[in-house]
This record gives sequence, structure tokens and C-alpha cells, in this order.
Amino acid sequence: MSEYEFRLITIDDISEMVDLLIDRQNLESEVFPLLKNSCINTKYITDSLEKLFTSSKVIGIGSFDNDKLVGYIMGEIKIDNRRGRYVWVPYEGIAIRLDQSSELIRNLYAKVAILWLEQGCFMHYTIIPLGTQVYYEAFLKLSFFIQQVHGVMNIEEYKPFENVSDAKIRVANKMDSETMANMSTIIQSYQNSSPSFEPALPEVVKDIKNGYKCAVEDNDAMIFIAEKELKGLGFQAYWPITPNLMLPDNGVELSIAGTYYSQMGNGVGKKLMNEGYRIMKEKGYNSIIADWRITNLTSSTFWPKCGFKPIAYRMARCIDSDLAWANFNNPSVNQL
Repeated sequence: MSEYEFRLITIDDISEMVDLLIDRQNLESEVFPLLKNSCINTKYITDSLEKLFTSSKVIGIGSFDNDKLVGYIMGEIKIDNRRGRYVWVPYEGIAIRLDQSSELIRNLYAKVAILWLEQGCFMHYTIIPLGTQVYYEAFLKLSFFIQQVHGVMNIEEYKPFENVSDAKIRVANKMDSETMANMSTIIQSYQNSSPSFEPALPEVVKDIKNGYKCAVEDNDAMIFIAEKELKGLGFQAYWPITPNLMLPDNGVELSIAGTYYSQMGNGVGKKLMNEGYRIMKEKGYNSIIADWRITNLTSSTFWPKCGFKPIAYRMARCIDSDLAWANFNNPSVNQL
């Protein structure tokens, strides 16, 4: 890598970034045909990258060979109440030339991570493509871990489950706000338990409950409730999606879904999936997308059984914030 020049990337580098991304996505679509969509074109990708540079604080590093871009990583500097200060590398935030190895990605990260730490961002998230192992391999060797899986199902390939529950599946209506509110903790309860151990912050629990109550008012939402003897057992909720580099044309998102723990193993989720598939196919969709926490044992085993194939991972790394003072640039270290 010593022959490459590493420097900040700017909006002036977008045209070369576009070329790298198009090559990357053409390869992705060979592995995942549903990603061969209308967004793999110069205008769409140029507009997307320009929006990133102009609407958020982006810090990225590119590697150049004879002034020609061969790879880049860029991340958005974000701040919120839950994560604090962190870096978010979006799906289009990383690409290398096809003849390059994972070592280029590791070197790019080594350069840009210093700049992210200077912004006070010790938590780093990145969405990586899975059409080739080069990106996953690089971040695994950088001590990143898989946090979230993004999957897609080809509706034509779905195989309906047999031996399902005898529960009734019906479409939710505006009278179901309290039913949905009661089921709003299902996903969080799985995330909160072992081995996910995701904190159930009271203010977040409240916000999610309100969101579930309002979901039945959303004209775009397609919500199915499984019930028996007028008692809710589980649900699935779908929303239309706008395609992007990671989302297929003519797709729909299975955004939230859950089955009460007491109903696990009774085929409730399977019957919901069968019905969701049937309705989405009737509506003319050709794919369903979903994402799940990899440490959630229930989700990470059930969704692949439904036919969802991982197309991207959200990977994360937390750097010890003591590094801000416990380093060899601090004179006190040498006074010990």
C-alpha cells in the first residue's frame, strides 16, 4: 500500500467514486439478482453521493494510484441521545476497485478512523455488501462484529410452511391501536433477553408503543394480526419501499413482526408468513426485505427458514474512549 496516496475525499471525487460503486454493484447483482435494479446508473449514484456530502457531515479517505481513485471509505458523523457521537458508514460509503484486496480496506480504515476519533466518535458502524467476501473479511480483521443482518426474499421462490397454527389471520384496522400497543414490546423483549442483552430504555419503550398505536392509522401500512378467541398472538407489518442500491425494485419491507413467547412453536409466525407472502404476491411485489439482530436467536433462525437471504451486514466496533488520554502523545504517560 506504500505506493498509494491516501487523502481526504471530497465532492470533487464523486465521479470516480461512482465508477467504483457501479462496478461493485454489478458484481453484487450477479450474486443477488434482485439487486440488479434501476438505481445502478450514474445519475442516481451521483445524486446519492452529492446528497451525502451536502446534507451531512462526512469524513472520508480515498486511496489514489497515480491520482486515480482505487478505493474509499466515508462515514457520516452523527449524534443522538441513544448512541451519542458515532460514525455511520452507509451502504454506498465504501468501495474498492475489483482488483484490490481486503488489505486496502484495512488501510483505508486505519487512516480514516483517526479522523473519526478526533470528532469524538468512538463507535463505528458500517453497512457492508456480501456479494464478495472482501468487505466482510476486511472488517472482521478490524475487530468489527456483526450486529444486524439485512435480507431479501424472492417471492417467486417462497415455499409456504406446512403444519401451521389454526389461528385466524386478519388485516388490522384503526380499531386495533390498543392491540398493537400491547404487542409493541414483543420484539424488545427478545432483544432485551439473552444473548442479545439490548437495554429496554423506558423512553424508547414508550416511543415504540406510540409508534405501534399509530401504525394502524398509516394508509401505507399493511398489518396482519394473528388471533385466537379474540386474543392477539402475533403480527406482521409491511410497508412499500423506494428502491436504492441495497433495495430491489418493486419490493416491500417486512418492517416489524413478532409472536408472543408463549406462542412460540405453535406455527403462528409461519401462518403469518404464509399470509403475508400470499397478499404481497397478489399485490404484484416481487420481493420482501427484512432485517434482524444476529444475536436474537429467534429472528436469526426463523427468517432464513422463510427464505430471506443476507445481502448486507451492519457491523460495528467500539473503541475504548480512554484512548483519548491514554496514548503516547500524552506527556504524562512518559512521566510514570
